Amino acid sequence: MRKNTKQIIMINIVILFFMTFFSSIINIYAEGLSTLAEVGKSQAAMQKALDKETKSFEAIKKAIEKDVIKNGVSQDVIKKRYGSPVVILPDKQYTERWVYKPGYASWFDGIKIYLFFNGGKKLVGIKQFK
Repeated sequence: MRKNTKQIIMINIVILFFMTFFSSIINIYAEGLSTLAEVGKSQAAMQKALDKETKSFEAIKKAIEKDVIKNGVSQDVIKKRYGSPVVILPDKQYTERWVYKPGYASWFDGIKIYLFFNGGKKLVGIKQFK
């Protein structure tokens, strides 16, 4: 083999090595960017859900302060006018307890509003916790 042919083979081997090496780095970088993009979308979805919780909470709170929500109102009417609760829980004394809280409030420490419903799906009580 000639000296030039050996040099060309060595250069090709080195180029192939670097192409493989940099290709791996680019793939890792691209995967990282993809993961960051997914996290960003997830955080945006979480923020949207928290904003929705806060909006429903504020609407319920305002209606209670203005004495618009009264016993006997149906669950459907409340949900349509003010939005869905954060969670619906079974209750020992009543059939259901709906919990409204702003997105920024913790479950353990923060303002919450409970709406209590009977078996006929009518409002029978309201409690506010600060």
